[in-house]
Amino acid sequence: MKQIIKNICKSIEKEKNIKILFAVENGSRAWRMSSKDSDYDVRFVFIRPLKEYLQINPPGDVLEAGFDKEGNHSDKALIDFSGFDIFKFLKLLSSSNPTTIEWLTTDIVYYGKQNKVFQDFAKNNFNSISLYHHYKSMSRNNYLKYLKSGNLVTYKKYLYAYRGLINAKWVASKKSVPPIKFTDTIKLMNGILPNNIIKKINEIIKLKEKGREKDIIQNIVEMDEFLENFLKDDKEAPKEKSHATFNDLNKELQKLLLSQ
Repeated sequence: MKQIIKNICKSIEKEKNIKILFAVENGSRAWRMSSKDSDYDVRFVFIRPLKEYLQINPPGDVLEAGFDKEGNHSDKALIDFSGFDIFKFLKLLSSSNPTTIEWLTTDIVYYGKQNKVFQDFAKNNFNSISLYHHYKSMSRNNYLKYLKSGNLVTYKKYLYAYRGLINAKWVASKKSVPPIKFTDTIKLMNGILPNNIIKKINEIIKLKEKGREKDIIQNIVEMDEFLENFLKDDKEAPKEKSHATFNDLNKELQKLLLSQ
């Protein structure tokens, strides 16, 4: 599959007249929560020829496409491609958007190479306040949309709601970027999460691995209560402000643009 994804990247570059800096996995496979029928969530950063930025109406900053297992365009995609133009990517990275940080920390790389300057910024200059609240917002949105409603509750929805919660708590307690592998994060949450919650999450991960992620289930009361208490309380939220500058990001951006 990696070769098919690599070939798709090359065809996108040719078709769209862009250069893909790197393409990575950033979904359940990267988080080590995939099941046998999980999609491939390919995320990439691209750059255009310099002259294309020098116009009143520059091209779009997001590219999306879906492909089947053979690498052909498909509406029912097994391989989901979504890419950000470098300017959009760096604006989000500079605000400690978790999506862009995860693209730089995932260890599944399909094409190109993650930029070290960007990686160093993500790991060493992130805004803990922003990152905490980003993850907490992800948890809240998943909880309210998929669990609080009580409509079509699944194991998968619990994992997504709890991934936001756990990553937020990681930022607050460990003061670092959460591991991309959710299973690794769980192993290091003793003393931060109650044992009964850790046990339930591990049980759900095993069920997902067996392909039961979409089973319709009743709400799990103890997990709902813990989520609600977390969403109501901001006492653990980081208070220190980030003083990061963007000099290194700007220099690297200029270097990439001018080297084409």
